Amino acid sequence: MAKCCGVSPCNCRVTAGPGVTVTGNGSAANPYTISADAAEPTALAVADSTTVDLGLTGTGAAGDPYTVTADVIVDPSPPAGGTNLLQSGPDGLFVECADVRGCLSAGDGIDYDPATGVIAADISGDAGNQTTIGSDGGIYTPAAAGTALEAADTTTLDVTVTGTGTAGDPYVVSGDVIVAPEQNGVEASPSGLLVAPSADAGNRLAFGADNRLYVPPDVIGCGLQGDGTAGDPLRAFPIAGSDAWADHWDCTDVDHSTLKCDPNTGALWTPPEHYTAADHIYQEHMNPVVSNIGPTGGWAFLQPGGVAAVVAFDVPANFLGNECRLWSYTSHVHASIDISASSTATFELGYVYQEDGGALQIRPLEGVLTAFGTARRERYAGSVSESGFDRAANSTLALHFFCAVRVIAGTITINSWTSDATIHTTTQA
Repeated sequence: MAKCCGVSPCNCRVTAGPGVTVTGNGSAANPYTISADAAEPTALAVADSTTVDLGLTGTGAAGDPYTVTADVIVDPSPPAGGTNLLQSGPDGLFVECADVRGCLSAGDGIDYDPATGVIAADISGDAGNQTTIGSDGGIYTPAAAGTALEAADTTTLDVTVTGTGTAGDPYVVSGDVIVAPEQNGVEASPSGLLVAPSADAGNRLAFGADNRLYVPPDVIGCGLQGDGTAGDPLRAFPIAGSDAWADHWDCTDVDHSTLKCDPNTGALWTPPEHYTAADHIYQEHMNPVVSNIGPTGGWAFLQPGGVAAVVAFDVPANFLGNECRLWSYTSHVHASIDISASSTATFELGYVYQEDGGALQIRPLEGVLTAFGTARRERYAGSVSESGFDRAANSTLALHFFCAVRVIAGTITINSWTSDATIHTTTQA
């Protein structure tokens, strides 16, 4: 400081940092004094676990430092209800050998002495047992003497013995059943002896509930007659008797008869019956009359009294009594329309057709595309037809023919519009 401070006060700059205090101005009479406060002691806490109990003493100061101690926690009541063998002594944790012996027990083939803790092999004292303790302290069984073995056939079994009876070449005894060469029902199969009914056509021999052979009695079902004997064989039972195909049909029975047999069930069957149905609607739509219809900007539904004028064929599911076959329909709607038109009127008449809620389709009937120049009243007529094929069995159908007009210019009044409509439905081949 003396070198940089030749004047009073000193022109040297001293700045205090964190935790430091500077006083004085650096002169000889008032020198700089730098001091610092003691730092705050470090905070310390302990947290026990399930196996260690921690303790903390002291304040952390130089004269009273922290002291951390730990004691092992030994569970006095183990969860399984037994006795805890772990103990804590002056020199640490320990388990006494004598305490562990009580946890051991001897099973088959083991000899255990809980007083000494010795575990040994338990050799059976049954007569003929050759196993003992060898000179090296291990379990020992001396080699057995050779066993003589020979085969003896019977009238039904051919016995064979192979091998020498040693561990590496043990005896193997096998036998083959002897089946008499005369004709009989016994045969030797890969899985054993077998008595099987003949596979010849017409054989009715079977196995009963007691696994013995039996011939089942005849069961005559519906549509059959006879008892299955040579004198009264089983045969079909046509209620109207027998008749020749050729007496009624010019075509061949093989190609055109519909009676068939199901190979899975053995049942006779014919194709599902065909069904057809029809409906007719005659309807006057203009109640009340729809008057003074001006240009519509396109096709517009007629709505006398605020309700759309429509011919509706709503065919419910299974309307034909058909649950098997595809089906088709044809529909025809004839219109007779009484029109009053102004002298400048040009217009078209028709139906807007919709099937099953699908797209709307225009079906024009009549049209006046050049004005007549005078007011007039005339009747127009026309028809539309629609058809559909390959509809799913048991499906529904909704056919709607909406009465519609397209007024291009002038005005018209619909005095009367009658629809005469029919629908025919039928199953397909």
